[in-house]
Amino acid sequence: MLRVLSLLLLVCSFTLTAKQIVVLSSEGPPHTINDAQNSGIDLDVVKAVLTRLGYDVKFHFVPLGRAETLVKSGAYVAMAPIFATSDEEGFYVSHPIVKYAPTVFSLKNNKLTPQYLSDLKGHSIITFQGAPGYFGKEFELLSKQSNYFESPSMKVIPELIKKERYDYAVLDKYIFYYFYRFVDKQRDLSLFKEHALIPSVTASAGFSDKSLRDEFNRELAIFLLDNGYRKVVEKYLGKLE
Repeated sequence: MLRVLSLLLLVCSFTLTAKQIVVLSSEGPPHTINDAQNSGIDLDVVKAVLTRLGYDVKFHFVPLGRAETLVKSGAYVAMAPIFATSDEEGFYVSHPIVKYAPTVFSLKNNKLTPQYLSDLKGHSIITFQGAPGYFGKEFELLSKQSNYFESPSMKVIPELIKKERYDYAVLDKYIFYYFYRFVDKQRDLSLFKEHALIPSVTASAGFSDKSLRDEFNRELAIFLLDNGYRKVVEKYLGKLE
């Protein structure tokens, strides 16, 4: 009897080990957070979908470039986020898990109505460090203005716009609202106006196993239909509308 029980425990232990999966990522709140309970929007989506598939999900944080290399080499099974849209040999990209929306913000009371990035010329602008490398030549020109500033801390950007220290802020929509509502998820957003002048991009998860990627895609579709994505976003940002 003891021998049978030992065998059963061994089988159960193997099953649990086989179902554990380590997903690589790099920290960037609110999309990815190095916290076991609140892992950020992107990683909560990945975890929810893989958990529904029966996996015990853990996260390990490294630079994203390193994460991609490790998954492509087969050392790890998955990573997120990845901004590639096509598969490679040994690296398979899921359907989008989240949309990154670089947004120009102003105060609604200022009644600013830019139609193009060039319309920001002459206005004071605050953004994150390295922004010109992401937003193209038009934005590079804006970055040469004397009233353009790249803040080392994204956390202060929403408050500085609120205090009218700058005319415009340029930041990912989720990051802006995450820090503005960091303490109070009910904080009023109606004072801000969003200007969609920069194209959004989608992020996905990357897998070294094609069959796992395909399973993930099927379950992701169900998760989205169940309003799973909206619930994850509201966990970090509160209701946006």
